[in-house]
Amino acid sequence: MATKSVTRLTAEDYLDLDRAAEYRSEFVNGEMFAMSGGSPRHARLGIKIALQFEMQLQGKRCRAYSSDLRTLVSASGAYLYPDVSIVCGPLITKEGSNDICTNPTLIVEVLSPSTAAYDRGLKFQLYRQIPSLNDYLLVHCDDVFIEHYSRQPNEGWLLHEYRGPGARVPLPNLQCELALDAAYDGVMEEPG
Repeated sequence: MATKSVTRLTAEDYLDLDRAAEYRSEFVNGEMFAMSGGSPRHARLGIKIALQFEMQLQGKRCRAYSSDLRTLVSASGAYLYPDVSIVCGPLITKEGSNDICTNPTLIVEVLSPSTAAYDRGLKFQLYRQIPSLNDYLLVHCDDVFIEHYSRQPNEGWLLHEYRGPGARVPLPNLQCELALDAAYDGVMEEPG
């Protein structure tokens, strides 16, 4: 039986290709994966969550970033694009670059049918290798529902679920909270 050979890229090859491309791709284990476009609902949830964080973090040492900021998982060499990321303290970038974050404190992924398994599986496994990461939020597109994973002192991760009207996700590490009513206001009418 013949096996198909997979050509592995170097991180430098990936960065050259990704920076020149019209679309973004992630890089895991030497392979480059094109990211699919999000639905209007997905896009609105991401921006509404980023705006909530941006407003609450004004005057604090933390800042919100959109899905355009690439994140490096130094331990594995993976390059990923979170939907929203928060950095507390100075933004630390990969040496020699100004567009690769290495120290997110919180990451948000908006789940879509095509990415949900990846976001809660391999992608979360990779993100957990980032020492600065304390909080991971999975935001559902088909329901008013957010899963919050928080790093514990023993390096385990604790899950809390927040669902429905009036629910708020407390984020003590950031000294703020995410209101589901504000995040989902008008969003469920958008195409999913």
